[in-house]
Parts: sequence; C-alpha cells; structure tokens
Amino acid sequence: MVAKQKFAYIVATIMAAVLGVVGAWLPWVRKQPAGITDEYMVGLDAGFSDVDLLVTILVVAVVVAVVLGHYRNWRPDGILIGAGGLILIVFGSVFQSYSAVERYVVEPGLYLLIVSGFLFILIGVVAVLSRRMTFPPQYRDEAV
Repeated sequence: MVAKQKFAYIVATIMAAVLGVVGAWLPWVRKQPAGITDEYMVGLDAGFSDVDLLVTILVVAVVVAVVLGHYRNWRPDGILIGAGGLILIVFGSVFQSYSAVERYVVEPGLYLLIVSGFLFILIGVVAVLSRRMTFPPQYRDEAV
C-alpha cells in the first residue's frame, strides 16, 4: 500500500472503532410505553456494562492490529473482516430480537454498532481487493 492509502486505512479503521465504542455506550433499546417495570435487558441504559466492555476491547484490539500492521508490514485485513462479521452477526441478531417485540424501540446505539460492523467488513474487503488489483512494480509496464 502507498503511504496515503495506509493512512486512509488506519483513519477509516479508527472511525469505525469510534462508531463501535459510541454505539456500545449509547442505549440500544427503549421500552415503548415509558413506565416502571422490573424488566431489565442489555442495552437499556447508557454507559458501559456487560457486553459493552467486550465490544470496546474488540474494536480497540482491531485498531491496535491495524496500526501494528502499518509498522510491521502485516496484513490485518482478515482481522477487520472477522471482527466486522462478528459485530454484524451479534448485533444484527440483537436488532432482530428487539425489533420483533412491539413494545421495544431500537435506539441509535444499536444502529451505530451495526454500521461499525459494516465498515470493518468494507474496509477489509476494499484493502484485499486493492492488493489483488495492484500489479507488482516489475510487472506494471507490461500490464498497461
């Protein structure tokens, strides 16, 4: 990758991670008739608890892997795709379970987590495709 592409790759990964952390912090769901009940569900309150810390650790680990890949010439694209897929599957099913119940309304935190998962996958796939479409320097003249 060229230096500008690596910088954009790192910045895009950090932006997706920030969306993931903000999505984990924001509430994921609210009860439709706002009343007091004993019912508790994950994502009802803002702040970090339960699964939120695992999501934060996951996205921070992905950012660390991408930044280290920049300096050590690794290819962390598989890590991005895997983490994005995991986030998308887990929170897509949470979204589906909350939206299936009539008395719950999905809040912005869950949407941000799903977008974060999509972005991780998109960044990883674009990086893989850009490597596959780029010719090595010794073959560039013959390819044109």
